[in-house]
Amino acid sequence: MRTNIRRTTTALTVTGVALGALLLGDGTAFAKSTIGLTVSSHSLRVGQSVRVTGSGGDDSVLYTYTCVDSRVGSGSWHAVSCSSKPYRSVTVSVRATRRGTLSFRTRLLGARSTTGPRRLDRVSAPTTVVVH
Repeated sequence: MRTNIRRTTTALTVTGVALGALLLGDGTAFAKSTIGLTVSSHSLRVGQSVRVTGSGGDDSVLYTYTCVDSRVGSGSWHAVSCSSKPYRSVTVSVRATRRGTLSFRTRLLGARSTTGPRRLDRVSAPTTVVVH
């Protein structure tokens, strides 16, 4: 009885490994991409600074540049800082100048060459900081 269980278990394991190898070897390739945004604090007083870090990458794009944008209240987005070289994260310190909400987001820009035009690849969800 134990011999039959061992044989069945071994056969199932070998079948699973072979099937997994087939799926990985002949499967469709998927591009991996990430985008992230971190802030040092979600609540500030006027005059204090918040440290914002934007990062990301997309392996379907040859060169990826990262930008951090900000806006006050429901105003328009403005670029705070962008990476000068591809595949670099951006860290910037932003000082709160008035009460309300300060929002940040990360933008990824893709290019085919380091000197070529950059196109918008993706945008992160905004993160809000409340200024008291």
